[in-house]
Amino acid sequence: MQFGRASQAAKTSRKDAKLTQQRMAMEDDLFMSRESISHQENGRHRVQPEVTEYFSEKHNDPWSAIEAASEYSGWGPIRLDGPAAEVNRMTAAVQSTIQMTEAIDSLKEHMEIFTIKPDSVSDKTSIEKTIQECLDVITALTQFVAVICKEYSINWLKMWSKHKLKLLTRGLITK
Repeated sequence: MQFGRASQAAKTSRKDAKLTQQRMAMEDDLFMSRESISHQENGRHRVQPEVTEYFSEKHNDPWSAIEAASEYSGWGPIRLDGPAAEVNRMTAAVQSTIQMTEAIDSLKEHMEIFTIKPDSVSDKTSIEKTIQECLDVITALTQFVAVICKEYSINWLKMWSKHKLKLLTRGLITK
């Protein structure tokens, strides 16, 4: 089986960190052979959690983790890297604002349908439209947070740890 986006993201993260596969394999806390890194980067094996943790922890680079999570689960936000994508702190902020506004507008427009019991709704087109607008927000904000953390050298993992602690202290999650 050939894997793709996570493999490419891991390779890009390694190159951005100015590491060779051999140098990366020699990292004290990675415990991985150069061949294993090569297999993951070339899509012969899935990108392993240790690799995504390594880039997130050591290089404040969340992209391989974001791509691997999406690849493992089959859903979730991914890095915008297509020919029309322009992802920097400013465009990410603008896109996040646009997407949030569109999602809020869609929620307001279709609010009445959410007051109806689900088994009473025959046409779910407006619900699906609202879901798509919300997914656009999730993707846009993921890009924004990742870019801002990277460009301002704010620790991605620390931000998620703080967020998790906030949810925990509010009683919204359990340990």
